[in-house]
Amino acid sequence: MRRLALPRDDAFPHRAEALGFGFHTPEGREYWVRDACYALTPETVDALEAAANVLEGMIAEASDRVVRRGDYRGFGFSDRLAALVERSHHAGEPTLYGRFDFRLDRRGGIKLYEYNAETPAALLEAAVVQLAWFEELAERPGSDQWNGIDDALVARWPAMGLSGRVHFAAEAAREDEVAQVAYLMATARAAGLDGAFIDIEKISRDAEGQLVEPSGDPIESCFKLYPWDWMEAEEGGALLPGSRSRFIEPARRMLAANKAMLAELWSLFPGHPLLLPASLDRGAVEGPAIGKPALGLEGHGMRIEGPGAAASTPLPEALPASPTIWQQWAPLPAHPTPDGPGYPVMGVWMVGGRAAGLGIREGRALVTTLEDHFVPHTVL
Repeated sequence: MRRLALPRDDAFPHRAEALGFGFHTPEGREYWVRDACYALTPETVDALEAAANVLEGMIAEASDRVVRRGDYRGFGFSDRLAALVERSHHAGEPTLYGRFDFRLDRRGGIKLYEYNAETPAALLEAAVVQLAWFEELAERPGSDQWNGIDDALVARWPAMGLSGRVHFAAEAAREDEVAQVAYLMATARAAGLDGAFIDIEKISRDAEGQLVEPSGDPIESCFKLYPWDWMEAEEGGALLPGSRSRFIEPARRMLAANKAMLAELWSLFPGHPLLLPASLDRGAVEGPAIGKPALGLEGHGMRIEGPGAAASTPLPEALPASPTIWQQWAPLPAHPTPDGPGYPVMGVWMVGGRAAGLGIREGRALVTTLEDHFVPHTVL
């Protein structure tokens, strides 16, 4: 993989606003990289696709083992969350999407950092915006783009077993989240479903505990870009087990999304070439390691420690405390940019449990957070 410099195009992000991409320059910070792309060989794309598909199966096996064991202490689940996970797992509730975060080294080696299997971000950019960017290029630094995400999502909705109106919920104050949810609603409508957006703050419960919209009509099924553990910790969390609403992603995906899954995978598949050593015990991971909160999101609460490595990111007070999972520290390879080293993480999007495309986020520090950039890609 190479980072290629391109003629700067300040106009494209504004043209992409027609696609719902209004958050390309949050607070004056350039989120969309306007003067570069990453170019990958077809062999590298094949390797990323194969790795994601293999890991999906490994995580399914590890999830089965966790549920059979019935011990969720390392995951930080309350008893109520654990019950929701078990019920969803035994029901085999279908999944819509997720995003693997991979380290890709200069020799093509791939390592799993984590699986964003519940509320993954940067979908609109990967599925729609970078494809429009590629199709607009007069001189393309590549012949293709790995991007079947949109088609895969439209094809997946009928398999979700939904009927009636599907609500799509996000925090209305988060422009990026609203755009992603609006995009997913568009894919559902393209598949023939009836979709309606709702501010998650406007969802309430009736006297029987059923989720309802402001009109009082019941919410039968709901895609939510909002973590399960946040919902469960709120005032109405005690009513979730009795709710008749169907959620996407389902509660069972909390297993795959939790950082404790990294330790489960290493325990079940020790030495696997796609995995980094991981454990709840810091002493079990030799050398430098990164500590990740089991219920952490968006790069919050990370702690790197060990010989020659020390860094941390803050954990917002609003986020619940959870166990720390230690993973061997394997820093991202640096690529030169006009602003110093760039550290790209490979985001492989899964739809219905199968790899569908790639989105690359690039940081200026070793831990990827929401403050980083999106860089489009091509396939040579």
